[in-house]
Amino acid sequence: MNIRQLEAFHAVMETGSATRAGERLGITQPAISKLMKSLADECGFVLFQRRGGQLVPTREAQLLGLEVARLFSGSRRVAEFIQAIRTNQVGEVSLAAPPALATRYLPQILASEIRDLSDLHLQIMSRSSPQIIDLVAAGQLDIGLSSMAVDHPDIEVEHVRSFALVCLLPFGHPLGAKPALDIEDLREQPFISLPTGDCTFSNTSRAFKVNGVSVSRRIEAPHSETAALMVANGIGLTIVPPFAGIEFDAQRVLRRAIRPVEHLDIWMLKRRNRPISMAADMIRAQILRTLRAIDEEPLAQPSVSLASVSLAS
Repeated sequence: MNIRQLEAFHAVMETGSATRAGERLGITQPAISKLMKSLADECGFVLFQRRGGQLVPTREAQLLGLEVARLFSGSRRVAEFIQAIRTNQVGEVSLAAPPALATRYLPQILASEIRDLSDLHLQIMSRSSPQIIDLVAAGQLDIGLSSMAVDHPDIEVEHVRSFALVCLLPFGHPLGAKPALDIEDLREQPFISLPTGDCTFSNTSRAFKVNGVSVSRRIEAPHSETAALMVANGIGLTIVPPFAGIEFDAQRVLRRAIRPVEHLDIWMLKRRNRPISMAADMIRAQILRTLRAIDEEPLAQPSVSLASVSLAS
């Protein structure tokens, strides 16, 4: 017996009519009758009896019908699963980014994309850029975002964009009266710095050194988000990427552009010669669209809030 015979048999069992079964399958009633005869011949027993214009299954056909129904039910589940894979509803995606992105920003921009994908497992990890590079090179990540340039034979690199660093001030700080700051304005100010291995720290330190500005390094925070929280609590000021601390409104944190402008580059990494899944590619595309669409002006304005940040995709 072949799948065409079983499809016709299943359709007749459900409709009780060779004509309606043919309409369902897109073939003629005589073709259905021929398929039923050949199937009955192979089975060695009668499948249907005609009563009042209806095809009534025999007891043997009912038993066969249960098994065929399970077969087609399984086939439908397979087809539905294939469709779910095609539409990114199932799958596993691993993603790592520096804390300034991974802590709040990435979960927010990806929430709308994955909200209805109940069978998609997304792992977002917060790691330093050197750790992310190692994980991608080892094939342990689908996607990595790094603030460090990478030259590795096993890593494919895509530059996302450059962001101008911003200065965060506690609400009520005297420097908040200025719409933009010069690096000289920060001389001897209580400063919350980032770790020496952080790219933001390197860029900021270079700016201080080139311009001959000394600051009072009051605290070293492990991440940009930690530094932003300390600013919100009035401990000092800091220089961070523009997406750090965006949950704080102007009643807690003032955001100011600073001159000369220093930038932070973001790079997207994936393992070379290792195709990523359709689900991972969807996540990758969403991140690229959103990061490239950010309007940096609202991020540097004193009235910024999480809701007002442009996240157009």
